[in-house]
Amino acid sequence: MKKSRKPKAAPRPAPSSPGSKPSQKPPIHVIHEMAALLNTGQLEILEQKAKAAIHHWPEHFIGWKALGILRLMQGRHADALQTLANNVKLTPHDAQAHQNLGSALLGLERFEEAEASYRQALTLNPGYVQAHTNLGITLMNLGRLAEAEACYRQALALDPDFVEARNNLGNILKDMARFAEAETHFRQALTQKPDFAEAHHNLGNVLMELNRLAEAESCYQLALKLKTDYLQAHIGLGAVLLKLGRLVEALASYRQALAIDASAIQAHDGLNQTLSRLTPMWHVPMMNDHMRNDAYFEALRAAVTPASHVLEIGTGSGLLAMMAAKLGARQVTTCEAVPSIAETARAIVADNGFTPPITVLSKLSTKMEIGVDMADRADLLVSEILSSEFLGEGVVSSIEDAKRRLLKPGARIIPARGAIQCALFGGDDIRQNVRVDEVYGFDLSRFNAIVPPKQYISRNDLDIELLTDDTTAFFFDFQETARIPRADRKLLEMEVRTAGRCCGVIQWLRLEMDDTIVFENHPAMKNPASSWQHCVFIFPTSIDVLPGQVALISATHNRITPWFFFEGMK
Repeated sequence: MKKSRKPKAAPRPAPSSPGSKPSQKPPIHVIHEMAALLNTGQLEILEQKAKAAIHHWPEHFIGWKALGILRLMQGRHADALQTLANNVKLTPHDAQAHQNLGSALLGLERFEEAEASYRQALTLNPGYVQAHTNLGITLMNLGRLAEAEACYRQALALDPDFVEARNNLGNILKDMARFAEAETHFRQALTQKPDFAEAHHNLGNVLMELNRLAEAESCYQLALKLKTDYLQAHIGLGAVLLKLGRLVEALASYRQALAIDASAIQAHDGLNQTLSRLTPMWHVPMMNDHMRNDAYFEALRAAVTPASHVLEIGTGSGLLAMMAAKLGARQVTTCEAVPSIAETARAIVADNGFTPPITVLSKLSTKMEIGVDMADRADLLVSEILSSEFLGEGVVSSIEDAKRRLLKPGARIIPARGAIQCALFGGDDIRQNVRVDEVYGFDLSRFNAIVPPKQYISRNDLDIELLTDDTTAFFFDFQETARIPRADRKLLEMEVRTAGRCCGVIQWLRLEMDDTIVFENHPAMKNPASSWQHCVFIFPTSIDVLPGQVALISATHNRITPWFFFEGMK
């Protein structure tokens, strides 16, 4: 289970003068008054005083700085940005001004710019503990974990009692799979601060990785004792209970998490796993999906040359790798995380006479290294690590990592682009397979409460009525976009075209292999063999809809899982 968590930044200090010499300077009592208001938490009065200072002394830094820090404390990063930029302009040699601007940029996920601000702060003040810590947070978000680790260690060298920096260091070490070291730092943080709920939760995450499930459960329980509405601790507790096979308790934890945040994707996904405990057999239909195979083959035919070094992520049977080799690629490197599948693929490649030029590696692409697993970077990437709901196999992060480390600049990517498509759906056939209402005059609808709300449609003989036009929920450009947003949420307005009883949202894939070749597993197309099933998100109750009505659907994703929620009609 993947858990989202944001490292905790250090508290922001009160504004202080860097010794600038502005043309207009407020009386010293005004500066002292604003500092006192900040320290005592009188933020409304502080905002009034700061705006007045900006009005009367626009060329002095104090009003800009106080207002910017206030907005940071309120989480209004966009509002703080220009204010803090003015502060930097007026006092370019103030390390704290650059640090505060970096915090606004970090809050807006403008990580490269935040890095520049924090580095400028550290150039001016190399002993600035908070800037070291927040630079570590920024580098972590950029995926530069070793550099982030160095920042946290520098912060702790300057201030060994800085418990938030020690907690962040533990998280970095966990992300680097250095679990024993991470455990040491979390336990040290808890020795310094026993009521640190986040450290209890993070220690639980590490113990989960080490499969010390009883200890992990205890950590999550302690975190929740300190902070009863701690969303991630409820989700973590649900995960450990699921692993222990205590399904009723796991359901209770996930439902408690959803009572705190009804849109928490990890909780929905955990609840779904607990309710279903199903593992679909999709490899065989994937290999026999002629429509998919044709699209990949034609795209590879257009891209592969005798000079091509092809990287494939997700070997499976080795089919795509052998396509590339058959089309004349100089070298094909393919990787598979599951050892038994990798071993089978290696044998299949040999059976078909492609051992050179194909090399099958038994590892994740994110663990591959140039000079170890590949002599040089590849100039073409092909992958099929797309789940039925598009994101579930980590396609976004895997492609981003490959572009950063394993591909030449400008390398071709197949598929180049992709979209999560959706529509409202209904129809007697499909409705009888996803929900139950009245049977033989008996009302069985209560049973729907224990049926997974997110389901995959494996049958190909069901008539599905699309009640709206096709809608693109999310679009991903793998070829051109350097970084896909970490998460996205939008409100879709879907106009009803056909009257009917709506069961929910049906979702499918559209893949643009290149500029001309497109694959789409549209619900209207009958494909006898496909690994990519249609995914449906069932509404709590069916809804009768008429042409001209507009359904409001909230669509969200966290780069791992998409989800759809019915918000109402208009």
